[in-house]
Order: sequence, then structure tokens, then C-alpha cells
Amino acid sequence: MQGFFLALHASTPAALGLAVLLHLWAPAWLAPLAQRPAWPMWALIGAWLLMSALASLALRPLALWRVALGGTAALLALAGGVGLARGAALAPAMLASMATLGLACLGLAAFIGPRRVHAGRRKTPQHGPTPAMGQTIGHAMDHTTQRTTQRSAGRRRGPLRCASVLAHGPFWLTGALAVESFRLAYIVATEPARSSGMLGLLLAFFMALPGATLRAWAPGSSSVLWGVAALAYGGLALKAGLAQWPAAAALCAIAACGSACGWTRSSRARPASMRRQQESR
Repeated sequence: MQGFFLALHASTPAALGLAVLLHLWAPAWLAPLAQRPAWPMWALIGAWLLMSALASLALRPLALWRVALGGTAALLALAGGVGLARGAALAPAMLASMATLGLACLGLAAFIGPRRVHAGRRKTPQHGPTPAMGQTIGHAMDHTTQRTTQRSAGRRRGPLRCASVLAHGPFWLTGALAVESFRLAYIVATEPARSSGMLGLLLAFFMALPGATLRAWAPGSSSVLWGVAALAYGGLALKAGLAQWPAAAALCAIAACGSACGWTRSSRARPASMRRQQESR
């Protein structure tokens, strides 16, 4: 799930570039933008989800970010060139701005390193006492030691599982926010649920999802994003008057506090690690 959300976040600029290309270079059989039906946008969203799922399965995090940033740069250059070829308004200025953004994406793809990408956690092997073959004296003590070790390992698994669930909690919260916003916008589809659901979708994808993704290696930025999301969902609660948005604001505030605590722990751990390095030198 974490890999899928990471790919979803990394492929967002490429998906937006495809949307720009669809609007600039639409097929002849497709209706104009003002009269266009809803299925092309849903097809684009489905392609984005499928592209993210395939990327999360096929690529590692570092390669995923590099491919996503390189693809974004290529799509920006293509969109700027298409707009210039079609004689769109302000085409040279748009081409220059898109080329600048593309160069920035290529620079990030070239200089991004493994330290900036959250690597998967490796399972540390747990070595337990193994009884010797043919041992008769103290055999009962070995069995007792093994049972004690297994019990202690079983006790450790519970907190480890809880810690794993809490670590992936922001991603599950993002998914819950997106699903509930989609339900309000397109299944309930009556005001004020429809408009607030659309805003909730935007907040889930552009505030909550980056906040969940950056929590691993940039907890300060993650805390800021979650705080902005909590304030925005609180504004939706005041405007729409639905019970879902106060709960969403409270959960986003809890996620912001969790990221802030991680930021505090990491900032406290840095001087200690620096002192150890200086002492070792």
C-alpha cells in the first residue's frame, strides 16, 4: 500500500501533464471542453491509477522518482511544443515556463540520491537457542529456554505489528479521505456534499498524500502539510455542516502531531550522532 501511494504521488505531475495534452491536442471526435462528457476524465484517472500500480510493482523507490521526474519533463516539453505548434495564446511564454519546469525536474532526477528516498525496512533475523544433537543432560532446560524465547518473541510481534500499522496509518488515512470525498462528490452528488466532496478530493491528493509520503524523511514538511489539511477540512466542516469533515480535521491534526513528534526526535538525535562521529574520529 505504501508503494502504491508513493507511486501515486510520484506520478501526479505526469498525470497532470497528460491532462494538459488532452486539452491542448484533443482528438477530432472528442467534444469541446465545455461540452465534454465525464468519461474522458474518468478514463484519465483510471490510467493514472493503473500507471501508479504498475510503477509500484516494477520499480524501486529511487528508480520510481527518477522515471517519474524524467517523464514529467518530457510531457512538459511536449505540451509546450504542441501549444506553440497550434498557435495557442501566450505559447512562447508557456513553452519557456514549461521548459524551465522540465529542466528543474531533470535536475532533481539527476541529483536525487538514496538518502532522500525512504528504503524498505529489512527484517532482522532473530537468533534463538538451538539444542545440540544428542544432548540428554539439560534437555528439559533447553526446551524451557526455547519456550521462553518463543513467548518473548510472540510478545514482541504484537508491538511490532502495531508499530507497522501506525507507520502506515497516514497512507490509510489518505485513502479513507479520498474514498469518502469521492462518495460525497459522485455517489451522494447533492449539495452541499457534492462541492465539499470535490474539495475534499483535492485536499486528499494534494495535501494529505504528500504529507503521508514525506513523513518518512521530511517530518517537518509533513507536519506543515497535515496542519494545512486539518485547517482546510475544518473550513469544510464549518461551510458544509457535514459530520465527516470534523472527523477528518481531527485525524489530520493527529497526523500533524505525529509528524511533529518525529521531527523533534530526529532533531534531538542529530547532535548525538554528530558527537559520536566526532568522538570516533
